[in-house]
Amino acid sequence: MKKMCVLAICLLFASAGAFAMDKAAGGGILYNNSTTLGEVEGYDWEMNRNGFGAFGFFGMSQFLEFNFGFLYKDPSSIKLDGETYSVAFDPAAALQLGIYGKYPIPLSDTLVFFPTGGIDLELSLSDEDYSGWKWWHDLWLRAGVGLDVFFSEKLFLRSHLIYGAAIPVGGEEEMGLKFGHGFLFKVGLGWMLQ
Repeated sequence: MKKMCVLAICLLFASAGAFAMDKAAGGGILYNNSTTLGEVEGYDWEMNRNGFGAFGFFGMSQFLEFNFGFLYKDPSSIKLDGETYSVAFDPAAALQLGIYGKYPIPLSDTLVFFPTGGIDLELSLSDEDYSGWKWWHDLWLRAGVGLDVFFSEKLFLRSHLIYGAAIPVGGEEEMGLKFGHGFLFKVGLGWMLQ
């Protein structure tokens, strides 16, 4: 798992060197809802959490986009062996780095639809330890759709709705982390650079 995280980070930062070829740049807000599953001493558990934050993006070409974000993940509940309980975790901050491919399909002069997919590395910035439980990092594989709405030749509104699966990395071994899944919604303004 650690090798996969290191490889993902290297790919993300190697792609960041292409900023000189940016076609577009922008930023906005995001909402994330995810569930992580695990097993502790023979009992299955799952934690549901909401995340709110901000993101930025850089279009490295018509088909490739680098993005970064910052969010607060707020756990709402934990289900242990079928019973749901409120949780005592405080919200945790996380940094999100990702690279996505996309295929633009113009629908009109002002609308561009695009299927998209890629990876996000979500790095937890919290070192909270609660009864042996510690926040973990996630390597996300995501896919979905996006829509650009152009207000002028340069200014546009971009939205993404994507769903994915996560490989949890880190945390405490006793947590028995297995995998995660959830959706991510982003909306923001962008500016064409070329």
